[in-house]
Amino acid sequence: MKSEFIKLSLICWWAWAVSAAMASEQNQQEVRVEKLTIAAAIGRVLEANPELAASGLEIQAASAGIQQAGLRLNPEIAAEIQNLPEFRAHDLFRTTEFEVSVSQRLETGGKRELRVQAAGRERDVAGSTFTMLQADLLASTRLAFWAVLANQERLENSRQLARLAEQSHAVVAARVAAGRASPVEQTRSAVTLATIRLDAEKQAFELVAAKDRLAALWGGASREFDRVDAPFEIPVASPAARACIESSPDMALAGAIIDSRSAELELEQAMKKPDLTLSAGYRRSNPEMYNAWFAGVSIPIPWFDKRQGSIAQARHRLEQASLEKMALERRLRSRLVQARHDLETAILESASLLKTALPEAAEALAATEEGYRLGKFEYLNVLDAQRTYAELERRHIEAVASGMKAAVEMDRFGGCESMTPYSKERRDDE
Repeated sequence: MKSEFIKLSLICWWAWAVSAAMASEQNQQEVRVEKLTIAAAIGRVLEANPELAASGLEIQAASAGIQQAGLRLNPEIAAEIQNLPEFRAHDLFRTTEFEVSVSQRLETGGKRELRVQAAGRERDVAGSTFTMLQADLLASTRLAFWAVLANQERLENSRQLARLAEQSHAVVAARVAAGRASPVEQTRSAVTLATIRLDAEKQAFELVAAKDRLAALWGGASREFDRVDAPFEIPVASPAARACIESSPDMALAGAIIDSRSAELELEQAMKKPDLTLSAGYRRSNPEMYNAWFAGVSIPIPWFDKRQGSIAQARHRLEQASLEKMALERRLRSRLVQARHDLETAILESASLLKTALPEAAEALAATEEGYRLGKFEYLNVLDAQRTYAELERRHIEAVASGMKAAVEMDRFGGCESMTPYSKERRDDE
C-alpha cells in the first residue's frame, strides 16, 4: 500500500512538472517574436527601464516641491502660566497669572514667489534629466540594434563564403580525382574550407552575444527574438543637423541647471531682507486682577547674518554652471565634427565598394573559379580571388556599421530627428 502511494505521488509530481514546463514553453512562445523591429525594441526598453521610471518619479517629487514652496507660513500660538508653585486646586484663578498670544511672520521681498520659482526651475531640471536619460536609452537601443543587424550581415557573409568554399573544394576534389591537380591543392582547399566554417561559427556566437546585449536593455534574453528586421543602410542626417546642437538634451539640461542656479541666487538675495512678525494676545495678572489685550511687532536686525555666505555660494554655483555649459558645448561640437567625418567617410567607402570594387571582385572570382575548373589557373589564384572578395565584403559591412554608429551619435548629441535612410538608389544617383 505504501509503495502504491509513493508511485501515485511520483506520477502526480511528473504530471505537474510536465504541465509546468509546457506552460512555461507556451509563455515563452507568446513573448517570442520572429523579427524584431527598431520601434518594438525601443518600446520594450522605454517600458521596462527602471532608471527611466525613477526619473519620472523625480519629476513628480519636484512638482510636489512646487506645491510646498507656495504654502504660506503657519501662525504660532504661545501660552505662558506663572506662579505654578503656589498652585492650589481651590484657588486656580486667584493666584496664577497667564498669557496667551498668537503671532504670524510675514515674509518680505517676495520670498514665497521666489521659492515657487526656484522649485519650478528644479522641476525643469528633473524634466530635462528625464529627457536626456530617454535620449541616452534611445541611442543605446539603436546602437545595440544596429550591432545585431551588422552581426547578422557578417554571419550571412561568412555563410556565403562557406558555400563558395564548398563549391571550390568540390571542384578541387574532382580535379584531383581526375588526376589533373595535385593532392596538395585538395589539402589547401580543405584547410581553407575549415577556416571559413570556423569563422562562420564564431560569427554565430558573436550574433548571439549582440542579441543578448540588446535584450539586456529591457531585461530580456536573446531567445525572445530570432532576428532584427531593418534595411542594412546608413542613416544620414540632414545638413541642418549642424545647427541643432542647442536643442540637444544635454544642452537643454545645462540651460535648465543655469536657470535653477539663477533662481537660487535670487532667493538668497531676497532672504537677506528681514521679515516682520505680528503678534496679539491676552494677559491676566493677579492679585490685582489686571487683564489686558496687547499687540506687537518684531523684526530681526541684519547685523551679523546678512546671508553673505549663502549669496556668494549661489553666485559661484551659477558661474560654475555657466562654465560647465560652455565646456559641454565644445565637447558636443567636437563629437559632432568627428561623427560627421566618420559618417561621410563611411558613405563614400560604402558607395565606392558597391559601385565598383565589389562587382569587379565578384566577377573576377567567378572568372577565376571557371578558369581553374577548365585548368587555366592554379588554385592559388582562386584562393587570392576568394580572399579579395571576402575582404571587400567585410569592408562594406564595417563601413555601413560605422556609418550607423556615427548617424546615431549625430542624432543623439545634435538633438535632431532628421535621419533618413541612405539607400542604394541614393548611392546610384550620386
